[in-house]
Amino acid sequence: MARMDLRFAGYLPHPAERDAPVTAVVAEATGDDVPMLALLQTRTRGGSAGEWADRIHRALCSERSLVITAKVSGEAVGYANAAFLPEHVEDGAPAGYYLTGVTVAPDWRRRGIARLLTRRRMDWIWERDSAVWCFISAKNRASLDLHRELGFDQVTVGASFQGIEFAGGEGWLLRAHPPQP
Repeated sequence: MARMDLRFAGYLPHPAERDAPVTAVVAEATGDDVPMLALLQTRTRGGSAGEWADRIHRALCSERSLVITAKVSGEAVGYANAAFLPEHVEDGAPAGYYLTGVTVAPDWRRRGIARLLTRRRMDWIWERDSAVWCFISAKNRASLDLHRELGFDQVTVGASFQGIEFAGGEGWLLRAHPPQP
């Protein structure tokens, strides 16, 4: 089983930076973006740029996944993934389209970039399915707040979902449905 990375942003429920949102260009990633995204991941989460590049490239090549970037003045300041994941019987996670990760460079956090990336992925999933799934460490309060604000509801709590174990032993499985007209 993989272990969920604990390098998420510290919790600040009302950061001053939120009053200074930025205009970022959000678009589907291409092969040309892979080195820049791998470097962003390495700087933000650690690990090797080569390993991150391989993971990002595999996601780009999958028919049932999405990789998007957020750029400000041509600089990649964030990126995110979504993918269809099969049912994971061992931990009860259902098959479906999941938000599978978001990274925002530390200097660009709390300016609405993660929200832009998450909304874009949710729209992409709703073009394919009626539910958006995600799982989050119970310790990642900033991410939990963001997802609640975007309409996610807690389905269950567990030590792992989709084979990802949570530090501290608790993660939340969340689901959102499209807004009703």
